Amino acid sequence: MKIRPTRRKSLIYLVALIAVALAAVFGANAVSAGPRHSPSPDAEEHEDVVAQRNSTTGSCGVERWAVKTGTDADVGLINLNSTTPTTIAALDALTAPSSLPAANRVQPTETTVFRLNATLVEYKLEADSDYHLVLNDGSGHTMIAEIPDPACVGSGSPLLSAITSARSAFDATYSPTGSFQTANVPITLTGVGFFDFLHGQTGVAPNGIELHAVLGVTFGSSTGGSVTLANPGAQTGTVGQAASLQLSATDTAGGALTYSATGLPAGLTLDTATGLISGTPTTSGTATVTATATDSTGPSAANSFTWTVNPSVSGGITNGGFETGDFSGWTTTGHATVTSSAAQTGSYGAMLGSTAPSTTSTAAQTFTAPSGSTKLSFSYNVTCPDTVSYDWATATLKDNTTGTTTTVLAKTCVSSSGWVAKTAAVTAGHSYTLTLTNQDDNYAGDPTYTYYDDIALS
Repeated sequence: MKIRPTRRKSLIYLVALIAVALAAVFGANAVSAGPRHSPSPDAEEHEDVVAQRNSTTGSCGVERWAVKTGTDADVGLINLNSTTPTTIAALDALTAPSSLPAANRVQPTETTVFRLNATLVEYKLEADSDYHLVLNDGSGHTMIAEIPDPACVGSGSPLLSAITSARSAFDATYSPTGSFQTANVPITLTGVGFFDFLHGQTGVAPNGIELHAVLGVTFGSSTGGSVTLANPGAQTGTVGQAASLQLSATDTAGGALTYSATGLPAGLTLDTATGLISGTPTTSGTATVTATATDSTGPSAANSFTWTVNPSVSGGITNGGFETGDFSGWTTTGHATVTSSAAQTGSYGAMLGSTAPSTTSTAAQTFTAPSGSTKLSFSYNVTCPDTVSYDWATATLKDNTTGTTTTVLAKTCVSSSGWVAKTAAVTAGHSYTLTLTNQDDNYAGDPTYTYYDDIALS
């Protein structure tokens, strides 16, 4: 059958349209040296997600997610105590693997923590709650770094703490949204190497290499100095008892250093100039505190830690922190004073013994363990330049209800112990007598004394 002219013309048009479409597809492989954008850069992520109501967007990722967040079987192969300096050019030059395992790592790249200096070109919040950072080295090389939302990271991941700190450090400077925002600032990142699938991501490296997850963020040029902030570790306290914590930062950037903190337990405040957190907790519970140290020239560092405040126990120990400035509630013998130099927290602590020779000094209190109490705690700091044969600190707890005595602090003599916490179990409703002791042999050459503070029931 002959093809009519109109039908032949339609076929010609169809062939032409197919040719144009194929040219567009194959022409897409030629890209500029700048950040690679998909046709719709603010809606480029089309990966699968799962619901997570605690995350920033309400969703977390799926694709190679265990590897991205450190819950995979190979995470133990990462040496978190070693960092390898690198460049975007060096990472872009790595050979991409032929396949990407869903829940295992491509060694050695994905088991290495890299340190990278670059320019943060732009950033955005992705649908999977990651922060998507586009990096450039100024010489035509680009790559991506990703900071996961801690809510999308498994609690057992050894990367969780560092991810939380990195996310907080970024939040201290920028507020990502679902659209790209321009930064163009120097940045130093540490993070685990990661190969991603190529699917049109903005800023993607030719081989799909990324830092994912980012474990550390410092803004500002590394040649201009940086800020590091020591992580103080988990903190504990008790409602109604004074608490304090000194943040410690190192700053080589040359500007003025200030501190900030979020998530502090109710009743605690931060001195932004000195980094001292102090106050008296008013509410029990566990808070996640994020502290940040920032140099006025730009660099900053952040760390996150928990602060658990235990409920107060009514009754029980009287004047356990000696904050009355005297021994109210206590019975003393020998050389016993309340002084600010003996304070571990708050303004005062008890000093038994003296910087001059003395004999046996004690402070004792009889109390009833109230309902709900299970533990007695206190801290001591002994200065004993002698030997335990002659001088020592010790503490006993007698259960007057049962007639048994527990040695909470065995005889101890060290030149300078620093503050040491001790605990003992108690039974609610029982009567107890706590006796704190400092023994000195009255020898002129080696006076011994002991500080005691923060005696409490919980």
